[in-house]
Amino acid sequence: MTVLKRTFKVQNEGFVNGVWGTETVIKNQGKQVIHIPECIANGQYLLRPEMIALHGARTAGGAQLYMECAQIEVTGGTGAKTPQTYSIPGIYKVRQLRDSVAQILTWFKANDPGITIDIYNSKGPYVIPGT
Repeated sequence: MTVLKRTFKVQNEGFVNGVWGTETVIKNQGKQVIHIPECIANGQYLLRPEMIALHGARTAGGAQLYMECAQIEVTGGTGAKTPQTYSIPGIYKVRQLRDSVAQILTWFKANDPGITIDIYNSKGPYVIPGT
């Protein structure tokens, strides 16, 4: 078993030209193309896609985070560049609220731009968390 120690961001999509990243995923029937940078080293990686539902994000704590994981092996990487990484544990912490309910505390705060936002009345650009 590999112990996950560091993580880095590969790709993100927000609100571009009037289209949300989630709309693209829905249009593609749940499929998303991810481009793994050639500059990273070969090896085992944990791919962890995350979607943030913002329909209830008008108030702090209203954003919903959906995460999945897949173990992948990168081959053909050059290892020419080491991306900026973040510690795990460190960016995610879990706090037990009730017997079956846990709150995931992440590297961003509940009131950060992009986490607390009124998507229906926002006039400015969307700030993707962690960018």
